[in-house]
Amino acid sequence: MRGITLTIFVLLCPLWTGCLAVPEDVCPEGECFPLDSAALSELLATPGAFDVLSYAEDFERLRVETSTVYLNQGQFAEVHWSVSKDDTANLRSIAMRFTVGTSSMDSEVIEGQHTTNIRVGGDWYEGRDAIPQYADPFAELAQLANEKPEGMWPPFGFDVASVAELDWSISGDLLSLQQIATASNATHTIIIELMGAPPMVTGIETYSGDEEQFTLRVTTGDDVVISLQEDLPRTPVEFSLDAEPIQVGDITVWSGPVPSGMDSDIEPSELEFHGILEEGGDAVSVAMMRLDQGTSNITLDDGTWWEFTWIDYLSRGYFSHSDLYHIRTNATGQLSVALYDSWAQQWTGGPLQGT
Repeated sequence: MRGITLTIFVLLCPLWTGCLAVPEDVCPEGECFPLDSAALSELLATPGAFDVLSYAEDFERLRVETSTVYLNQGQFAEVHWSVSKDDTANLRSIAMRFTVGTSSMDSEVIEGQHTTNIRVGGDWYEGRDAIPQYADPFAELAQLANEKPEGMWPPFGFDVASVAELDWSISGDLLSLQQIATASNATHTIIIELMGAPPMVTGIETYSGDEEQFTLRVTTGDDVVISLQEDLPRTPVEFSLDAEPIQVGDITVWSGPVPSGMDSDIEPSELEFHGILEEGGDAVSVAMMRLDQGTSNITLDDGTWWEFTWIDYLSRGYFSHSDLYHIRTNATGQLSVALYDSWAQQWTGGPLQGT
């Protein structure tokens, strides 16, 4: 009993002032709880003190969320990101919400298996990928941000060393091992959350009056849950034949690649190229080729013909990015081409979309 009492006393003693005096080296190497300002400054100045890529390597389950809120001439704007991964389940989620005033775009994609889930606003849809290739979303986003720095990417690269030398006020909860540190500089109030032992940065907040706010939250382990829903409405492949045609003599030609933005591999038997003729305000498909045919030339009763070609390029046997299409016809009038997804039973574009 005496040992238990002593242990409880030792654990709770840092929570009150007035405990017995202890030697100055009772907290070697900044291991006091909560940290003092000097120890926190040293931790934040350490290279890699906050590194999302390092967290992604250390944790099989990880979620990082950020919100950037600002006022521009009285107009409210917010960019919110939520990126999650579960290496064991081979699932990842990337969500982004962009709000300006009363207008908002909100989407999420959960992928990594044959079935995918896609959210647009509050509505969920089912997509598919015939050859799922799970990849760590944090490493992939970092690579994309490095290749295209002008793009819109999650602001996960917060430099905690830049605020390390501030004068920090720190409180802690011994049971949860949570520490909250607060400081201010000439322009911002900064709040940093640390969890665990040794402490890890799991939250960052910065405030500049009412004009700018930034928050970042890190969640790990069992608190990160990614799951796929079933029996959702199906959504078609995210590609449409929207290239403008060119005229080569009496022949109209549509040609182009499938862009790299389409990252799913689709069974070609589930997709169809259509030649479309519009007359009197009505559009009708007059010729069609299912993609697993590869190439087809169709002659109609009026003597006009349509030639369709799909060139399978990178992912052999599947419709995917970098594939090429080539469609020609000698027909005249108001002409267009479109892609029909028989799996989703929807047109991906063109005048028949929505029918």
